[in-house]
Amino acid sequence: MYGKNKVMLLKQDFQRVLFISHNAFSTTLNNGKTYSSFFEGWPKSKLAQLYFQNEKPNFNVCNNYFHITDEQVLMNKKKNIGKKIDETNFNNIQKTQSSVHSYVRKNPKAILTLIRDIVWGINRWKNRNLLEWLNEFKPEVIFFVGGGSLFSYKITKFIASYFNIPIVLYFTDDYLTIPSKTKTIEWLNSKRLNKYLKKFNKSVDKIFVIGDDMKMEYQNKFNKQCISVMNSVDTEKYNVIRLKSEINHGVEKSKIKIAYFGGIHLNRWKTISVLSQCIREIQKEGKHFDLDIYCVEKPAKEILEEIHHPPYSNFKGGVNEEHIISKMMEYDVLLHVESFDTNMIFKTRLSISTKIPEYLACSKPILGIGPSEISSIKYLKRETESFIINNIDKVTVLKVLNEIFNKKDELNLIGEVNYLLAHKNHDSYKEREKIKSGITSAVKQY
Repeated sequence: MYGKNKVMLLKQDFQRVLFISHNAFSTTLNNGKTYSSFFEGWPKSKLAQLYFQNEKPNFNVCNNYFHITDEQVLMNKKKNIGKKIDETNFNNIQKTQSSVHSYVRKNPKAILTLIRDIVWGINRWKNRNLLEWLNEFKPEVIFFVGGGSLFSYKITKFIASYFNIPIVLYFTDDYLTIPSKTKTIEWLNSKRLNKYLKKFNKSVDKIFVIGDDMKMEYQNKFNKQCISVMNSVDTEKYNVIRLKSEINHGVEKSKIKIAYFGGIHLNRWKTISVLSQCIREIQKEGKHFDLDIYCVEKPAKEILEEIHHPPYSNFKGGVNEEHIISKMMEYDVLLHVESFDTNMIFKTRLSISTKIPEYLACSKPILGIGPSEISSIKYLKRETESFIINNIDKVTVLKVLNEIFNKKDELNLIGEVNYLLAHKNHDSYKEREKIKSGITSAVKQY
């Protein structure tokens, strides 16, 4: 009897959280994996998610979903927009990504973002389907992942006002800094979003951000305290997998295996292409490297031709979620890249890749390639034992490849140091406690 009451008491310590984001909770996709790590162990009866991509959600941390997609808003009658998803109708979702979103992702033009906001701004999503689902759950607080599309902020503000509940805001990328006025539409989109945020900010109680660089800027922007919460990992799980693995962690005398895991959008493929060329060139000196590229999305033919050059560099496709950790551990060095394009630097400068904590927890050295002003690269250089390339010219890349080859006997030791850092800075329990504390405080103070 005592044990049962203790469990009930623990559940009472958790608020009913409505999680709103573009991506669903996931065990494979980077954003969804981060969200899931924050709410692992949260009572499922007190967690629901509203999301906007046509993705298949995962039921590990949440079993109550509602999704509204671009296609629904464009083509369905108002009464048919929005759909509740649970484990009974999960298999009825055929696509894993909306075709509209796929096009926008491959063609990231500001005019498309504006058109999308205008279409959603008609408010056809505001119907009985959504309201019935919300009233059934009765949220006490909203955890909202802020993005670059104005419509999601308006939906969040409507729900917060409807239930008179606070908003906990989370930013993973910088969508708010207004770009150069030379790009008129992009400047207009940022201007519209920042103007609306002045109204939206009144309902925001707590702000979580991806790293310390963003924390400093956003505290001034919002005039509110920001809390840095990075992607977290179960370091003990990684260590168990590593100890159970039969993989030979020693580096081959004549070859170093490098792997990249993640998206190649935002022109990251261009950086990978230069590395691939340098790997081919350094073979002439008798220093052999293999580069394997793992990405869920198959790239366009012209991009594939730039990064897939067997046997030196190989596009491998996606990795099953059950095997991705052990797959990472097969390699000697793990690769993180950023784009050197001016526009992409602007978009990613305050972001810290969700993949970095996973790399560190694998007990592997990291090769980080990207501009020095991007937070991911700054973090790798400041906190970790990593090989860093801040200039994408071939002379610099070849120099660092030589450095890696000359230190091949030290790579395992470097990896051990990185694992300790993962445990210190990215342990999932510590990050979840920050989230829980912030949510509890927001509800009590509202």
